[in-house]
Amino acid sequence: MSGHFDFLKKPLAREIAVIVLIKLVLLLGIRSLWFDAGVDVNDDGTTVGQHVLGSASPPLEKNLK
Repeated sequence: MSGHFDFLKKPLAREIAVIVLIKLVLLLGIRSLWFDAGVDVNDDGTTVGQHVLGSASPPLEKNLK
């Protein structure tokens, strides 16, 4: 009965596994350093909608009497 990690007996497979493990540790370290702060979302979408669709401008002849 062969084990799950029999491929690690080959030198090339062992080196690739170590390199992948090191890359994973480095990526998780970078993620924890730069991307650990959460983002507070306080907008309900109206500001974004006004920016994308344009805000309604007031009529120019409204104050004429």
